[in-house]
Amino acid sequence: MDIYKIRHTLKLAYSAFKHYKYRFGFLILLGFAAGLFGSIGIGAVIPLFSLATGQNIIGTDFISKLLERTFAISYIPYTLPFLLLFMVFLFTGKALVNFLANYLNAKISAEYEKTAREEFFREALNTSWPYLLEQKSGYLESVLMDDIGNSANILTQLSGLILIGTSLVTYVIIALNISAPITLITLGIGGVIFLFLKPLFYKARKLNEKLADEGKATSHLVHESMAGAKTIKATSTEEIISGVGGQYFENLKNAKIKLSFYQHYIGSLLEPIGFAYIALIFLYSYKSLTFNIVAFAAIVYLVQKMFAFIQSMQGKLHSLNSSIPYLKITSEYKEAIKKHRELNGGIQLFQFNDKLEFNNVNFEYQEQGFAVKNINFSIKNGETVGIVGPSGAGKTTIVDLILRLFRPHTGKILTDGINIYEIDKKIWHDNIGYVSQDIFLLNDTIENNIRFYNSSLGHEDIREAVRAANIYDFIETLPDKFRTVVGERGLKLSGGQRQRIALARALARKPKILILDEATSALDNESEQKIQEATKHLQGKLTILIIAHRLSTVMHSDKILVLKDGIIAEEGNPQDLLNNKQSYFYKNYYTDQDKHQTQ
Repeated sequence: MDIYKIRHTLKLAYSAFKHYKYRFGFLILLGFAAGLFGSIGIGAVIPLFSLATGQNIIGTDFISKLLERTFAISYIPYTLPFLLLFMVFLFTGKALVNFLANYLNAKISAEYEKTAREEFFREALNTSWPYLLEQKSGYLESVLMDDIGNSANILTQLSGLILIGTSLVTYVIIALNISAPITLITLGIGGVIFLFLKPLFYKARKLNEKLADEGKATSHLVHESMAGAKTIKATSTEEIISGVGGQYFENLKNAKIKLSFYQHYIGSLLEPIGFAYIALIFLYSYKSLTFNIVAFAAIVYLVQKMFAFIQSMQGKLHSLNSSIPYLKITSEYKEAIKKHRELNGGIQLFQFNDKLEFNNVNFEYQEQGFAVKNINFSIKNGETVGIVGPSGAGKTTIVDLILRLFRPHTGKILTDGINIYEIDKKIWHDNIGYVSQDIFLLNDTIENNIRFYNSSLGHEDIREAVRAANIYDFIETLPDKFRTVVGERGLKLSGGQRQRIALARALARKPKILILDEATSALDNESEQKIQEATKHLQGKLTILIIAHRLSTVMHSDKILVLKDGIIAEEGNPQDLLNNKQSYFYKNYYTDQDKHQTQ
């Protein structure tokens, strides 16, 4: 990893975890405390053996002198039982400090995940509609749950490295006081091992990046397949798609096996290296006249601990290295969704006493060209307007412009002369009721689907809305009535029932403008009739915009706009258009009627 990549990684980590810097500082203090307790406890083995055997080796090292002085100052007898009690106190203290440090570590990681997911989810929901349209299904869920979780692992490993690093420093200090040459050689060997393993860390990081990409692709395939399960079954393509999935799973397996190889290969090397090194120390020093078995035992233990720390640091560095790609993905995606955040863009209150009008409106999709061109029309307050035309004529684009999902490239959309983008976005949407062809229902009760997170709606408001949507009688026939759970995506209900619940949801908000976007195109005759009856009762009470393929659906409208190739080809009263045998409406109405009657 070159200097630029290290700096970039550190910058990412700091940006993500800067709010936890004071906790990291506390962890450093805890790490030093744990290391101090542990290393002094091990160093106390020398005077312990001296007292136990009667050998005069007290005062030959720093720890022995420190302990002797501490006992003297405290007026505690420097005897074997009290020294043993002191060592028990030290190791108990170390265990408590380690517990506190690990608890704090887990708490920091959990808080980061919660905060990051909360912020990420909020920002994702507030991104612009054009940006959301470009996203793969399942990608956001994967980033939100998997990548943020793996990013939190960096916090865990950083905290672990702090604890290990600080403990290592204290052990090195004690070991230097017992045998400086052996300690320095140990650290030198540890440094050489780290440099030797550096290329393996790089390969492991690349494998983790590949694993993250393969995981995203696999999640997308599974999510996409489950969403289209009905089509898959209807076309008997289960085996083909299973084969595609099998290849994705094979790629995941291969990446994980390679990654595991590097992980265990690195870890397996350190233990035999450490043992061989200790054996060499023993062979070198045991014939020396100054050889002391107690001091040797202490230094061997400290060397073993240092190797264990180095091995543990290697493992945490590897895990840290493995999590960096996920932090990078999370950071980049977070920046992207912030960059595409939907702007409110207005402070005016909603006003619609006269008319809503399109004034020379043009809009084009980036890759498909113009969707609507020089659109000019108006809708009076309380009027019902139907918009018809062939597929791709621009009908839904007009709806999306009114909903402020898109913004006109040129021209204006006005309500009572005020540009709708000068009106507060939430206030605007509070006054728009929208029912689409693709119904979105929660796997919850009918009442909660109509309430749709609007806690201000009472039960009577909901009852009033379902009556207006012409579905009250059906709900009353159900055993649990309004508390009936509709199932995933409302699949326990028929298409017409789902559509009328969606209509009730829109009406419960008491909108000034109701938009029905192909709301009856996929319904049978009876269900469509019930929707039409509901809209007829609403005429004059609020402004209704009906988008339809079936021309018969808009016959009760006050006015019809016929769209063709992104322009308004015809406009007028339904009966007047029907009387004009040259009109698109006349030419397609009777054909539409014939099709409708045969369904």
